Amino acid sequence: MPICLVFWKLELKRAFRRFPQMLAGATALLFLAGAVALLAGRALYGGTAAGRIAVGVVLPEEDALARQMVSMVSSLDSVKSMCDFQYMEREEGIKGLQDGRLSAVMDVPEGLIQGIMNGTNPSVRVLMPEDAWLESRIFKELTQAGASILGASQAGIYGGNEMYLSSDRAANIPELEKELNQIFLSYSLPREDYFQYRQVSATKDVPVMVFYGISAYVLFLLLLAIPVSGYLMPFKPVMRQKLDLAGIGSVSRVLGRVAGLGSLFVFISLVMGLVLRGAFIMAARSGVSGAEEFLEEYFLGGIAVLPVFLLVCLSAAALVVLVYQAAGTLLGGIMLLFLTVTIEHFLAGGFLPSVFLPGVFAKIAPVMPSAILMDGVKMLLTGGWDGLVTGRLFLLFFGGFFLAAIAEGRERGRRI
Repeated sequence: MPICLVFWKLELKRAFRRFPQMLAGATALLFLAGAVALLAGRALYGGTAAGRIAVGVVLPEEDALARQMVSMVSSLDSVKSMCDFQYMEREEGIKGLQDGRLSAVMDVPEGLIQGIMNGTNPSVRVLMPEDAWLESRIFKELTQAGASILGASQAGIYGGNEMYLSSDRAANIPELEKELNQIFLSYSLPREDYFQYRQVSATKDVPVMVFYGISAYVLFLLLLAIPVSGYLMPFKPVMRQKLDLAGIGSVSRVLGRVAGLGSLFVFISLVMGLVLRGAFIMAARSGVSGAEEFLEEYFLGGIAVLPVFLLVCLSAAALVVLVYQAAGTLLGGIMLLFLTVTIEHFLAGGFLPSVFLPGVFAKIAPVMPSAILMDGVKMLLTGGWDGLVTGRLFLLFFGGFFLAAIAEGRERGRRI
């Protein structure tokens, strides 16, 4: 038998001696990951996402038209479903912002309606707190949408006026403006009439709880190496010299370690998957709503998903081996693994979906290791096939493997 095969066999044996430690750590991590998935899912879509928006309105004295306009705006379905308007003085509104009682204050200038009609368009100042919360941001979006609708309506009226003037029909402009105002108001006020209703999920093609279950599993898988950190430590200089003399280089050593850790990941995942499947089967037999549908949709089973499952586990193992190889020490490996996994899992949208992240983070999310692994697990559960996801998994595996081999080679040169 070639010496490399003997070494890989010994590595697998050495890895499975750590199985009881990994199983104990997996049990603790499973409870932690489940709690994260449950709490994150409820935080994202549980109950009401935002509270009522308290808006203070400062009106000029004896301006009945402005009050009538604000009353009309507050009666819109898209506004009254979220906003509560309160009329007050400017000083009272500013104090309400400072105290946190108000999310925004609208300071309406004098002659607002007349200005809209004659084209001067005086600005309505909207005051918000510096550290604007969700309610303030939502009101900002509502006001910007209203300003866009008003701007489009005015552009149509101005265009009609220009056309009538160029056609020597200036006398008909008042009638044109009246008709256009009726048309624009008929479209602007009942805005829900020309919107199509479509439910949009921040977690794309899987339900929220399934998304966070996948996220928890990936986080669980990457942190599962902590209980067996001793197995992942670089070889001592004497052992490394003996392996070099036997013809077992850095590539073979890293391959053996990735295979050993990956086999532990596979075995633990199978055990946990069987336990979870059994729990859903018992729930389905007990008549729990949705359990049977979940089994039919996401626990497809079959030999076809085995290559994807192995690739996910091996890719995670290659990443973990790279982190420990780069750290070089036991404590350093644990700390570096925890920090690396936590940060990149956040950037990948594992804690908060990438659509809620800032623009820069949302762009880099798809290339994060956790995002690649999550897409692989999603493909595994749904039974679909995506060549791009598979290719990214291969890149993650080979990238982690070769970088770990390079780090192992440098360690050998530094220690000798």
